[in-house]
Amino acid sequence: MDSLLTQLHFSTGEISDLDEMMVIEHASFSRPWTEGMMLAELFNNPVAFSMVVRAGEDEKIVAQVFMRLMLDELHLLNLGVHPRWRRHGLGTQLIQHVLKTAIEKGTERVILEVRASNEAAQGLYQKMGFRQIGLRKNYYCKPTENALLLGCTLEDIQAFSETETKQEIENQGKIKINACNIINTP
Repeated sequence: MDSLLTQLHFSTGEISDLDEMMVIEHASFSRPWTEGMMLAELFNNPVAFSMVVRAGEDEKIVAQVFMRLMLDELHLLNLGVHPRWRRHGLGTQLIQHVLKTAIEKGTERVILEVRASNEAAQGLYQKMGFRQIGLRKNYYCKPTENALLLGCTLEDIQAFSETETKQEIENQGKIKINACNIINTP
């Protein structure tokens, strides 16, 4: 599978991708988005956009992310990786694409919510420079659970390669991702 990571293609989600995206959605979340919700984000919301990751010769979708751009803030709404593709660095690459998109769109920060119990996702986001900036009480259901609000400002991120991990970038001295400022919330 690791050799397939070199055969990844990142592209915008299309209506023809909906069935494959729903498979990942249901495998990734205890309360997945419905087809209607996904369609609304893909096509009926002018500030929303998505990205899918295709792998291998058959170009199957193995990961996806949904985002909203609101003024100077990119909100990462939903990130899912197919279970067979987890723990292979794909989430890191997807977050790198999100940060690159944020830079291209001229945003000042990226925010997201993550379940308080989802330590794997928290570890990924923290590795990429996100820090807890707030708490949303009872944000999730099935089961009811708090969400940690994570954020990262992008002012110190000037160059971001899609194939490098945070550690590689820092070792090369291109940027220091830990320099992301914490967004202070009341």
